[in-house]
Amino acid sequence: MKLKTTLFFCFLLGLALSPVTVAAATKTTDALCTELAGFSVIGELENVTFREEGLRLKARIDTGAETSSLGVASQQKFERDGKKWIQFTVEDPASEKVIEFERPLIRIAKIKRHGAEALERPVVKLKITLGAIDITREFTLADRTQYAYPTLIGRNVLSGKFLVDVNRKFSASRSQGSEE
Repeated sequence: MKLKTTLFFCFLLGLALSPVTVAAATKTTDALCTELAGFSVIGELENVTFREEGLRLKARIDTGAETSSLGVASQQKFERDGKKWIQFTVEDPASEKVIEFERPLIRIAKIKRHGAEALERPVVKLKITLGAIDITREFTLADRTQYAYPTLIGRNVLSGKFLVDVNRKFSASRSQGSEE
């Protein structure tokens, strides 16, 4: 929204002011476009792929959420080589199979809720593909059965990589790009 507002403002200035001001507004617009060239535009809903597990899920893009979240069917903490790990399962809606994950437990996050006590959720690192980008980020593990989408993508994935156009849905396409 900020970009559209800025470009519209520059356009209006160009109509109302002298040719010198139009040139300045064009330079500002060009600088903004150059700055935004490295971002991928995605919609409010997108498909996210967990390549290692061969799992593709629908995701809600939420710029208000700090950390991304994955809906799990079950979870069990355990110890491996003296370190904390977590085993969890995710139901694949396409095949109706249950996919098992095992990851080191990074931390326990406290999730603030309006008008209710905070929840504690385990946090793991997961590698996902969103649009043209392969990226590894932290995800909280949660029961998301009450939500329409099993995955929530928050600012920790979006920041510095994606622009969200809320008028789009499932518009990201797979091409090249990665970040580890």
